Amino acid sequence: MHDRLYNKLVKNRPYLWWWVKDKENLSVESIVEGVLSYGDMEDVVKLFELLGRNEVKKIFENKIQKTRHNYRPQTVNLFKKVFDKRV
Repeated sequence: MHDRLYNKLVKNRPYLWWWVKDKENLSVESIVEGVLSYGDMEDVVKLFELLGRNEVKKIFENKIQKTRHNYRPQTVNLFKKVFDKRV
C-alpha cells in the first residue's frame, strides 16, 4: 500500500511535503497530513480513492485528538465537516 500511495500521490506532488528530503519514506499519517493541509480537492479525492475515506477520517481524527498537531484551525474545521457529512 505504501508504494502505491507514493507512486500515485506523493511522487507527482512533492510540493505538498517541500520540507521533507526523503519523500519515499513518509508515513501514511504524514501523507494524509500533507494532502489535507496543503493539497487541493483533486488531491483529497485521490487520497480518498487510494486509502479510503474512512481510513483517512480515522487517521485525521486520531491526530487532531492529540494536544499538538500540525493542522490549522481552518483545516480542522473543514475536514470535521467533510467527515461528518454522510456520503
